[in-house]
Amino acid sequence: MYLNFIIYLINVNEIYLLAHALLETGNGTSQLANGVLVDKVDGKSVEPRIVYNMFGIGAYDGAALKAGSEYAYKQGWFTPEAAIEGGARWIWNNYINHSTYKQNTLYKMKWLPQDPDGYHQYATDIGRAVKQTNRIASRVAGIYERYNILLKFDIPNYMN
Repeated sequence: MYLNFIIYLINVNEIYLLAHALLETGNGTSQLANGVLVDKVDGKSVEPRIVYNMFGIGAYDGAALKAGSEYAYKQGWFTPEAAIEGGARWIWNNYINHSTYKQNTLYKMKWLPQDPDGYHQYATDIGRAVKQTNRIASRVAGIYERYNILLKFDIPNYMN
């Protein structure tokens, strides 16, 4: 129920968010998904709090747990619900509804035609879009079929 309300407010596809969270959290088994106690942020002591980060936001290769948990602390993601809502809003603002990039597909989040150097890509994993689409197709897309929900596709056209 809570997730449906967040999806309504933010207008991010729930199947995408579910697949994204499953990938980023190792199907819910990662430390960031289950809570990390943070007592230092940017090298400074803070009130110890448990934080959550369901989408790996702020995490980067080589320091994913530290960076992802400190980012979650700064955002106030002290409950799983806050991490879901905050992460969905972040994805909406920084990718899907970004004023310049408009990265509203998995393909565009990785291979943005306006930025071929890859500056504004969601993740460094070259196979991320394939992993996400396979996850969506095999694990969660049945929801659309079950409820007869119409799918919309955005197919980029690079021929001007």
